Amino acid sequence: MAWTNKQKQIAARACQAAGISDEQRREMILRNFENARMAGGRISSTSPRLTSLDFEQFMAVVEGYAGGQVLHFEAGYWQRGAADRYGRMRRKAAAIAAELEKAGALQPNGVGLAGWIERRVSRGAADRLEQLDYHGLMAVINGLQAYARQRGVKLTA
Repeated sequence: MAWTNKQKQIAARACQAAGISDEQRREMILRNFENARMAGGRISSTSPRLTSLDFEQFMAVVEGYAGGQVLHFEAGYWQRGAADRYGRMRRKAAAIAAELEKAGALQPNGVGLAGWIERRVSRGAADRLEQLDYHGLMAVINGLQAYARQRGVKLTA
């Protein structure tokens, strides 16, 4: 279900309050939401595939840019709501890494995943899934899935 007009208005006002331009909104935030892609590859908050969950995640990212509070919402409101989603994303990334370890494509006992995060995602700023935000978790999941395809590892996670 597409974002409602009210959700689109809140998203636009939140970005404006956080000092995020329309171009930054599309290129820095929405490009990480698969459902934001329209036919022809254009990225838009008007995509009919965007869900309410996407809206909550989007607002959590904007709230982070705004220093932890955006508009009239209490501090951390959107990020607390996104925490459950982050937990699911962390479990998915860990499951993919475990399958790659089992196949011998990543160093065992989390060493390979830690190195992946440090070198390929955070540029040395983090080495654990718990340290990553939405964008970092998406980068890990997408990167590990691509790596599995390259290595011919069939994933069940």
